[in-house]
Amino acid sequence: MIVDAAAASAAAILAVEVNPDDSKAPGINALKDLVNGLAAYAVIAAVAAVLLGGIAWALGERMGLDRASMVGKSGVLAGFGLAFLVGAAAAFVNFFLATGASASNSTDDTNGMRPPAVVQTVAPQPAEDVVDDPDVVHELPSTGF
Repeated sequence: MIVDAAAASAAAILAVEVNPDDSKAPGINALKDLVNGLAAYAVIAAVAAVLLGGIAWALGERMGLDRASMVGKSGVLAGFGLAFLVGAAAAFVNFFLATGASASNSTDDTNGMRPPAVVQTVAPQPAEDVVDDPDVVHELPSTGF
């Protein structure tokens, strides 16, 4: 009983909706410009990492310096990884924002079970295809859960 009351009050306290709205945030354009500037610096750093890593990799292979070759390979991979993260950061954030927004705390009486993801419906047979056989029972499928 105490646990139920505590859970109900916690649910009432945590009933908050988050809807990002650019028009409500002062200075949002300056913050967007700052993030875009940081992304530009990160892209330049990624290109530099790929170029310097490629040079170290090539010289290390040519001169027989295994350590320099391995560091060069790591630099190339790090540059490509950084470029991927810069390019995909907004897509990742938007995906997780949409996924989080679609999550809900439903309080319906389904005993904690979700409805099935796919419900198969079968169309009834037309009357001309039905054969009058006394041993065959023709019933429509039930659509209830």
